[in-house]
Amino acid sequence: MNLDPYSEIERLNSILRRKEEEINGLRDIINLLQRKKYASQSEVVDSKQLGMFNELEDIIEEDQGPKKEKIKYERSKKRRTRIPDSLPRIEKFIDLPDEEKVCPHDGSSLKEIGEEISEQLEIIPAKIQVIKTIRKKYACPCCDEGLKTAPHEAQLLPKTMATPSLIAYIIIAKFADALPLYRQEVMFARIGALLTRQSMARWLIDVSNKLIPLYNLLEERLLEREYVQMDETRIQALKEDGKKATSKSYMWVRHAPGVSPIVLYDYDPSRSGSVPLKLLDGFKGYLQADGYDGYEPACNEYNLIRLGCMDHCRRKFHDAFKTGGGKGIGKKALVYFKKLYKIEDQIKDYSPEKKKELRDEKSRPILEEMKGWIDDIREKITPSSVAGKAITYAFNEWKYLIPYLDDGNLNISNSWVENKIRPFCVGRKNWLFSTSVDGANASAILFFD
Repeated sequence: MNLDPYSEIERLNSILRRKEEEINGLRDIINLLQRKKYASQSEVVDSKQLGMFNELEDIIEEDQGPKKEKIKYERSKKRRTRIPDSLPRIEKFIDLPDEEKVCPHDGSSLKEIGEEISEQLEIIPAKIQVIKTIRKKYACPCCDEGLKTAPHEAQLLPKTMATPSLIAYIIIAKFADALPLYRQEVMFARIGALLTRQSMARWLIDVSNKLIPLYNLLEERLLEREYVQMDETRIQALKEDGKKATSKSYMWVRHAPGVSPIVLYDYDPSRSGSVPLKLLDGFKGYLQADGYDGYEPACNEYNLIRLGCMDHCRRKFHDAFKTGGGKGIGKKALVYFKKLYKIEDQIKDYSPEKKKELRDEKSRPILEEMKGWIDDIREKITPSSVAGKAITYAFNEWKYLIPYLDDGNLNISNSWVENKIRPFCVGRKNWLFSTSVDGANASAILFFD
């Protein structure tokens, strides 16, 4: 069978183009992975980078006319750390000996004319003490049935050596300062307290069980709100029925923003859509989350209005900006995002009604222009490339990214709940895993805010 040589050449050229696009895409992925492993993880981009070597059509900043350059010179000043006035102070006076309080020239007595004051911080190391409770016992001298003993005081954990202050210290050290129990065991030993990590773990589980009514009350209040943000992160529980010790489980976070924000953590061995269905039962309103499809069943079942996260979308274009093949696309998208976030910064202290008005006036035109650009470039870029994935994510999530315009109480991103989950992620790097499911549930209860 004879083939047309021109058709064969065109076919081979087409194969070469696809291979070249695939190679360039793989190079971008490799470069991006190297940057994530070795380079700074900051997503801050200098404005000069976004404007450098821009073509005319790439510049979407509003023309505000020529500006005169103002050169300011500021002399750097070294600022000493100010010691807070709230700290207690112990005054220490230093005076001259009496024989030195005379003038060396004429022998006249020196007069006090002032003081020189300096302050230093002193720390008193933690100490541990024993509260010895002595209950008086009484008996009737006439019979054997008149025996009475003074009652116990109310205790947080009866029949243990743990006082409320000790429990609070352990909780803060682990969940606020990210100190695992095995490190606390060593630290307590240094000050003479022999507390095993097993005892401390058991105390934390017992205390978490006592907090369940408070947790349930907060959950009721959260589900009554009209706006909830959610996120999830991995956790490893070693002793879990039906799962290997190396398998992943998840810590889910719900955040209700507002005047009195509520943050709740929930442990679950699964990341499936059944978890949001369970956690959002009874909630009506706006749900803000990332692009994970697991939230969709809850949105459909409870008729929730889903919000996306502009930060997640921006992050993908930031990745594209750091690659060779996607630098131009990433740069242009980042300029759009920069304008949107600048507007949010300007209106952050305004009333919800004023925010909605200004978003309609300023943000909506930017988003409409950005959507047109995404629709236009989507057909011209390789979907598997880093920039192509960013464009595809923005296209698929667009219907979730723009509803924040409709209500001034809503946020442009899900960064608040990400900030709330960050302390758990920092702690996880230290304690690595939960030994049991009870321990994971206790962590969820004790992390609530």
